[in-house]
Amino acid sequence: MRQEFQLFVAESGPSALKIVEAETIHVVMSDQRMPQMSGDELLARIAQLSPATVRILLTGYADIQDVIRALNTGGLFRYLTKPWDLDELTEVLHQAVAHYRQTIERYDSRQRTQRFTREVLAFLRSLPESSTAQELIRQALELSNTETLPR
Repeated sequence: MRQEFQLFVAESGPSALKIVEAETIHVVMSDQRMPQMSGDELLARIAQLSPATVRILLTGYADIQDVIRALNTGGLFRYLTKPWDLDELTEVLHQAVAHYRQTIERYDSRQRTQRFTREVLAFLRSLPESSTAQELIRQALELSNTETLPR
C-alpha cells in the first residue's frame, strides 16, 4: 500500500481526528470496532470536519445497524468486510481517490463560477438603474447560490 498511497495510521478515533484536522486527507478507511470510538462515529465526525474526504468502513462483523448508521451519518463511499482481498482493496482505494479528485474539481469549478458571478454582479450594479439590469442581477444571484465544500 505504501508504494501506491501516502498512508497515515491512527490507533484510535481521536488520533484519526487529529490527523484529519492537521492534514488534507483524501480517503479514510476505518475499522468499525476500535478503541474509544466506533468507526461509524469516527466517519460521521470526519464528514463534518472534512466533507470531501472519502470514507470507507471495514469490519469483520456483519452488524447491519452499524452499516446503516455509517451510511446515514458518515456518508460512506464503500463498506468492506474482513478479510478483504488486497487487489479489491487497492482497487477500491483507487476509486476513492478518483472520487475525491472529482469532488474537488467540482468544488473548484463552483468556486470559479461564484467568483465570476460576483464580478458580473459588481458590473451589473454599476449600470444605470433599469428593469433589465435588475432582472440580470436577480438571475446572477440565483446562479451564485451554490454549495461549498471545505477541505
